[in-house]
Amino acid sequence: MNVTEAVEAIKRYAPAALKVTLSDGSERAVAMPKAGNRWSRIAQVLDKLSWVTIESLDAEGKLLGVIEAEEDDAEGEEAEGDDHRMARVLQEVMRSTMRETRLMFDAQLRGQAGLLEAMTEGMRHLSDTYKTALQVQQATLLAPPGAAPGEDGGEVMKMMQMAMMMMAQQNQLPKKEG
Repeated sequence: MNVTEAVEAIKRYAPAALKVTLSDGSERAVAMPKAGNRWSRIAQVLDKLSWVTIESLDAEGKLLGVIEAEEDDAEGEEAEGDDHRMARVLQEVMRSTMRETRLMFDAQLRGQAGLLEAMTEGMRHLSDTYKTALQVQQATLLAPPGAAPGEDGGEVMKMMQMAMMMMAQQNQLPKKEG
């Protein structure tokens, strides 16, 4: 089926949107112009794509009809015989392989993004812990020299204990996403 025949078939469905499956198995949305020379613009777009199927969709995205690219010469197909059928089988295998590869790549990419986010959150937590440890060390160094390890460390140590308790409470509260 050529582009002109495909556009005529699309006109019968009066779609709000088109989804085109290309020969490599990928899918593309094709814009439906509202006015003007809309059908010639659609024909120009389809002519540049190596499409296999065109799905006509309504405004809600529901399928109205499917147009498939077909060879016009059925006799030529019989004349070519097994070679032509084998080429079609190989082409369909390549399409499905490319589609599956694309899906696997997308899944791996999402997994790696999740891993990166978890690592970033871990590093942030480690940085916060290190910051708290430095504050404790600084408070210990500023404590009066007469305080023994088991004794009350004075006013600075009390303030440090209160600060650590407040930080612990803040870390237990659920964080808001902004």
